[in-house]
Amino acid sequence: FLPCPDTGIMSIGLLSVINNPLQHGASPMKLTHLLTFSASVVTLLSGCVPNAPFEPEVMEKVSPTFHFEAWRDAGPSNESGKSDAGIKVMLGGRIVQTTKNGKGLVIVAEHLPIVNHPVYGPTEGEGKRPGDHEFAFLYEGALEGLDLMKGNRFIIVGTTTSRRPVLVNGIPKTEPFIIADCIHVWQTGGTEI
Repeated sequence: FLPCPDTGIMSIGLLSVINNPLQHGASPMKLTHLLTFSASVVTLLSGCVPNAPFEPEVMEKVSPTFHFEAWRDAGPSNESGKSDAGIKVMLGGRIVQTTKNGKGLVIVAEHLPIVNHPVYGPTEGEGKRPGDHEFAFLYEGALEGLDLMKGNRFIIVGTTTSRRPVLVNGIPKTEPFIIADCIHVWQTGGTEI
């Protein structure tokens, strides 16, 4: 948890009054105000908690400088003709389609930026973004059918690999590809979180 300035001091002063409010001369009306104030403090404190839906050990070695567009546009940069791979990243997006293969679920998605406000998660942002923002990933775990609906928002942590061929709406494409370790899905059906 991140420290929240000045909020911890207020809650410490309330502890003795909360233990025995009537002994401290609190009327039921004052007790109601105290409980309302306490709930407000808890709400403020919860706003200081980091929003990442994954455990800290999952987030270890995630690249803080990863840029989706640079990865998407990068051509092969080694003798084998494969794009750079092996970077651990966290990406947000919207599900375009899902298919099962022998290893798990292959999800084709539209990349969306992850924001903290007004709520944490992937979002459309302001206006239409130019360019192609599709990528695909393999998730070897299981997900519920409702999680896989077109339009649902998600955040994944995984490792980049070379581009791979996928079918998108029956059309063969080669997409930037990730092997996902973890996924968090919001069942939004295409609406904002």
